[in-house]
Amino acid sequence: MNENNTEEKRFFSCPRCGNEVNMESRYCMKCGYLNPSHPENEQYKKYMTTEESYSVDSSGNTTSSDPVNVNEAKGSAVSTVFGDHMGSFTLCFIVNLITYLIVIGLTTYFFYYESYGDINTMLSSELSYVLIIFTIVGIYMYSIQLVYMKMNRHWWASLVPFVNLYSMSDAIYHKMWLNILIFVPVIGQIYFLVLLYKMGKEFKVSGFLTLLFPFIMYPVLGFGGQSFRRVLYVSGRDSLEKEFRQKKSYLILAAVVLISSVVMIIYSNTVEINRGMDRISSYYLYYASQRVITRTKLKVENKVYTCDTYGDTFYFHFSDLSDYFSIPFYVYRDPIEAYVKVVRVVNEGGITSHYEYYISMTDQRYGYAETPVDEVSIESITEYKELDPVYSTGHQCFFSRNG
Repeated sequence: MNENNTEEKRFFSCPRCGNEVNMESRYCMKCGYLNPSHPENEQYKKYMTTEESYSVDSSGNTTSSDPVNVNEAKGSAVSTVFGDHMGSFTLCFIVNLITYLIVIGLTTYFFYYESYGDINTMLSSELSYVLIIFTIVGIYMYSIQLVYMKMNRHWWASLVPFVNLYSMSDAIYHKMWLNILIFVPVIGQIYFLVLLYKMGKEFKVSGFLTLLFPFIMYPVLGFGGQSFRRVLYVSGRDSLEKEFRQKKSYLILAAVVLISSVVMIIYSNTVEINRGMDRISSYYLYYASQRVITRTKLKVENKVYTCDTYGDTFYFHFSDLSDYFSIPFYVYRDPIEAYVKVVRVVNEGGITSHYEYYISMTDQRYGYAETPVDEVSIESITEYKELDPVYSTGHQCFFSRNG
């Protein structure tokens, strides 16, 4: 009798976050709260808050060395119960891990074989996309099994058609006549949606999110810290930390595969990515040229500029556009150098009739040589690494104030 009571009180509810913590753990894995009863935390007790922890038995009762508000404790506590219908958590982990490794291994070997042993060809194939799909499916299937064990139902029941729905219904309602609805055409499908909504509510999350986005909510419930009806089912003595490590190991492996797959996608599409970046750079250069042309025209036509000497052809040189113009996202790219050539056109009476404008621009990689502003376009941008120094031999003009 004493042994059973001791076994039931091996967990305490963290006073900071409410998570179940093994009495032999140094800290709460969810929020880091130090276990005040752990011998290795003796030296930190003087720094710890005066919050008093309490243990929770299988009936939801609380015990503490100091008086606590039991009603308040029961309202926030999570009962710890040894599950009798959940199966072996470790066996579930091993089955899912081995299955995932076999699928990933066989898939990689198949693409390697189809590529005739050429690694570059294999990395450039659809292997990365297939690995991502299998990884997402693996996480989803494992999370469903974890959810079933949290409801104290056999993990393997989630894999068997009809049995999975029957087990979910039985865990939520415990009514035989409702469980039979699963097997009724049409009504069974509607009842399944009701079960998803109800399951989310029992796990204290949004029932509508669980109903609408089960592919997201199953992993959240399975790998997260939510408990079913404030009851935390465990598979054996000292199993909480072990189960946490197993779930963490599976997620780390899946994350490694996902990251590797993304790297393969980037590697195999390097040429297309570079083309896309060049295209974005071309749009940016075109936008900058229009900005320069518009502001230069405004200054010239309003005579807001000065020149070292005067003539019918003069130049505005911009060593770095950021010194003269406000251009969005300019700090995230290479400096742009440009000049605008302005040609004064006079009529027979010697009076200025209009101005003609030409622009040249480069970011030390791309740009365009001197071009009439009316002919400037994205397609006219080519590899152009240095401005023609012609601007330095002509009449130099400057804006009277920064513009």
